[in-house]
Amino acid sequence: MKKFQFRLERVFRYHQQRLKQVELKLAQAAMERTSAENAVRHWLQQIEQSCQLNESVGGLINPAIRANVTAHLEQLGVILATARERLKVSEQRFREQERLRAEITQDVEGLTHLRDMRRQEHRDEVNRQQQIELDEVVMRRWSALEADDTFMSAGMSE
Repeated sequence: MKKFQFRLERVFRYHQQRLKQVELKLAQAAMERTSAENAVRHWLQQIEQSCQLNESVGGLINPAIRANVTAHLEQLGVILATARERLKVSEQRFREQERLRAEITQDVEGLTHLRDMRRQEHRDEVNRQQQIELDEVVMRRWSALEADDTFMSAGMSE
């Protein structure tokens, strides 16, 4: 009986390895995306808090303080724009990794299905060979019994 061997086993293992790698990259991209989302939220909160400080003072505001608050808000706006750009890039990277994972998963599933089909064909062939061997054993025994019966009946008729 021959052991089952899948000819494309190396290719299959290579694709499985690629799938694991892309899943790690996908997890990393998800973490980066979450971090970028948190940064955007943080800077939005900072801007909101800075605006509330102006409102809470009430009355007239010293022009120097107003200029400082305005400059601070402008800096926060630039930082927020950078954080949003980072979020956009991280979302694109995440989508690309998802696309790659789907593509490689499809390859792995196809190879898994092919390997399962080949394994079943191998089992069927092994079963067919065993049935042939069993049939031959039965035929030999039957032939041996027939020969013994013929010999016995020939011996009795004499």
